[in-house]
Amino acid sequence: MENPFVYGKVVRGKYFADREAEIAELRNDIASSQNVIVFSPRRYGKTSLILEVLDRVKAEGLLTCYIDLFKVTSQETFIAAYAREVARLQGGRIQTMLKKIRDLLPRLVPKVVMKGEKVDLEVEFEFDPRADKGPLFDDLFEAVATMSLQTGKKAVVVFDEFQEITGWDVKGQIERQMRTHFQMHESVSYIFMGSKRHLMQELFRNKNRPFYRFGKHFPLGKIPKDEFAEFIQRHFEETGYQTDLDAIREILHVADDHPYYTQLLCHILWDRKRQEKVIAKEDIYLAVQEVFMREAHAFHDIWDMLPLKSRQLLVALAKEDSPQVRPFSSGFLQKHNLGSASSVQRAITRLLEEEVLEKTNGGYQFTDVFFKRWLRQM
Repeated sequence: MENPFVYGKVVRGKYFADREAEIAELRNDIASSQNVIVFSPRRYGKTSLILEVLDRVKAEGLLTCYIDLFKVTSQETFIAAYAREVARLQGGRIQTMLKKIRDLLPRLVPKVVMKGEKVDLEVEFEFDPRADKGPLFDDLFEAVATMSLQTGKKAVVVFDEFQEITGWDVKGQIERQMRTHFQMHESVSYIFMGSKRHLMQELFRNKNRPFYRFGKHFPLGKIPKDEFAEFIQRHFEETGYQTDLDAIREILHVADDHPYYTQLLCHILWDRKRQEKVIAKEDIYLAVQEVFMREAHAFHDIWDMLPLKSRQLLVALAKEDSPQVRPFSSGFLQKHNLGSASSVQRAITRLLEEEVLEKTNGGYQFTDVFFKRWLRQM
């Protein structure tokens, strides 16, 4: 029997943990051609969420494009990724498809290549990397809107991990051209997703940036506790396991309601209790210890790379129960013997850069819930 709790990869269908309210809101936004900026901490499931939304609106006849910028490192790889999505929207026989692509993207040379033993066909593109790319970007950024007009179908284009553009679009050329084109498209919804809050805020809340006030801000929070509890209980029971509400509440408490870490803990519990098929509250402590054993190498690597002040600050933060800690307050500094506020500021900057901490509206939180618990045991 397959473990129903999936973590560490995109999940779809029955493995996706509800979020029906968020799905409904995003579907309404797309139907209204609303531009949306989605941001959340890492591993909150935003990619799984948007792909679930795209599956549903595609079934309703909309044109859908999904471009992941996480592996994009240059203008050239961005062009290739965007053009492949445009090509994927083209139907019909190969020759007809190639003609449509040439009409939409006349400055690119498409070629069909065979991938794998199953002879899967894929379109790749050639262009002169030394030539001025401005006109080429003009073609790309009009392509989906043109298809929308030609087919009479609304469209949605998703840019995942959009903040990565700041690493290679140093002069902001692509940002400016995107804004110039996208603001004129009445039948296309553009969705920008990111996990680095400070970069996303710089892109979309700085009045000097092209995308200032470009769309609706959609902060993705944790899954509501009652919904998540129902999801956990249903998946245990559907696979023949018995559990109770106290155990489920303890799972959510230990994993801090975090989507990824809750699924991880449930996955381990399901595996550990294959024989008895009963999940009790006392089983959770042993499951957490297994997480620590699995992640010990990674936790030690993080610890080893950090200077003393950053380590001291992390231990202090781990000991605090409240998520609304004020790390620069005199009370916090004195309680944990951390020295000056300026030294703590430098430590926090380092920890944010290393993505050990992430900034929230109320303060700072650990990106890894179990790393925090591991530090509490030190």
